[in-house]
Amino acid sequence: MEFQVRALQEKDAERVAEMAAALSAHEGMPPPPFDASDVIRYGFGEHKRFDGIVAERDADLIGYTIFINSFNIGLGTPGIHMLDLYVDDRARGIGAGRALIGAVAAETIARGGSWVVWQSLPTNSVAIEFYNHIGSRQYQAADFELSGLTLNEMAAESRWR
Repeated sequence: MEFQVRALQEKDAERVAEMAAALSAHEGMPPPPFDASDVIRYGFGEHKRFDGIVAERDADLIGYTIFINSFNIGLGTPGIHMLDLYVDDRARGIGAGRALIGAVAAETIARGGSWVVWQSLPTNSVAIEFYNHIGSRQYQAADFELSGLTLNEMAAESRWR
């Protein structure tokens, strides 16, 4: 079956939010607090924080990726941090995931970058198998996050702002 990849558009917001919830469910997580209004607010306009690419078949979105610009001090070069990659179960195995990552790779090069990085939960064996299959390298880094009360406490301790 034929499909195309193209830039995320505002009209895609509802479906992308649905797929983000499906990705969370696939990973055994509750739905994220990310809806169509967030896709529009943060994917477009003055509050833009991310870019996106979608895979579409017969006017139906079957996958998406959301990514941001980043920089790697160790390499001394810019690149892209891919935040989400998802392909609907009914469309897996047709090359949509590979096409989405390929589009992010092309966008990285177009922006003068030299790398793409992303994370996967260690329990997401389907994703890890796919990432290994396409030749990506898994590093032994540990991810950390500050959020909620802890984030606010750290900010309150700071003399910044």
